[in-house]
Amino acid sequence: MTKTSIQSNGINGNVVIWHFVEDLLSAVEWYSDLLGTKPTSNIDVAYFFSLNEHTKLAISNRFKASEKNKLPKSAAMDLQSDDIFETYRIFKEKGVRVEEIQNPIFNYYEFYLSDLENNLIRVHGFVRE
Repeated sequence: MTKTSIQSNGINGNVVIWHFVEDLLSAVEWYSDLLGTKPTSNIDVAYFFSLNEHTKLAISNRFKASEKNKLPKSAAMDLQSDDIFETYRIFKEKGVRVEEIQNPIFNYYEFYLSDLENNLIRVHGFVRE
């Protein structure tokens, strides 16, 4: 078996995180406020937020299109923060439902927040000592 790189297999390094919601327009408004940015583009059933140069968040209600289509309600979403405590403070100040910050190991911290449809989202970060 020969060793090949991801790029040689056609994977370009761009990532789209798909997050499924029922009320698309309310979710777009909520995520716009949460992330502090508007969607950069949209199609009929999804709005896209640029998180960085290679990563987009797609908010979609596609699963409502057909009862036969058994897509998951939500994919696991984990956002990384450069300042976990400041991110927590900002989200809490905005009225976002957040759980307490946990420190499960070494300098790694995390907390969970709930979106409008009670999907849990993890936010994590590393604290430099």
